[in-house]
Parts: sequence; C-alpha cells; structure tokens
Amino acid sequence: MSEIEWKITEQNLSQELVSKDNRWHISRTQKGKSEPEFFLSQWDLLLTPHGSGADYRACFETFITDCDEFMKKVAAIQSEAREHLQLLLQTEEKLLHEN
Repeated sequence: MSEIEWKITEQNLSQELVSKDNRWHISRTQKGKSEPEFFLSQWDLLLTPHGSGADYRACFETFITDCDEFMKKVAAIQSEAREHLQLLLQTEEKLLHEN
C-alpha cells in the first residue's frame, strides 16, 4: 500500500453576520494569516430604482418617482448607519479608558 502525503493548505475562514431584522449583512473573510476583510451590505437597497408602465412616458415617470423614493430610503439608511457607527466609536472610547 502506498503512503498518502497530505499538503497543508492555508486556512480560509468565512463568516456572515446578519442583523436580527435581516437588513444588514457583513461578510467577513480571512485567508491564511492575512488581515480579515469585511463587506457590508444593506438589503433594503438591493433593488435599484426602476420604471414601468404602458408606454415610454409612464416608464420614465415611474422611474423618476422611484428615484425620489430611493433617495429618501438611502438618506434614512445612511442616517441609521451613522448612528450605529457613532455607538461603535463611543463603545471603543469607553473600552480604551477602562484599560
């Protein structure tokens, strides 16, 4: 019987963090000993503005209206992200002062 020789590859780690309401997703990946990489997405923003209707005019009119709604949604989500970042920074500062 021949001996099996194993190659030891670098470890690849992958983790998905999801908010309780399933709107916020962070993918964390790390290859070998390299620094981890993060990718943040907000699922309410996955569907971009679009238009529909019985003719070209209706498509453009509904697209423009949808753009307005999308910009409101983006602004609200951006505000939510800023608030979350502020909490993270406050927690970091608090932990630094405790040590």
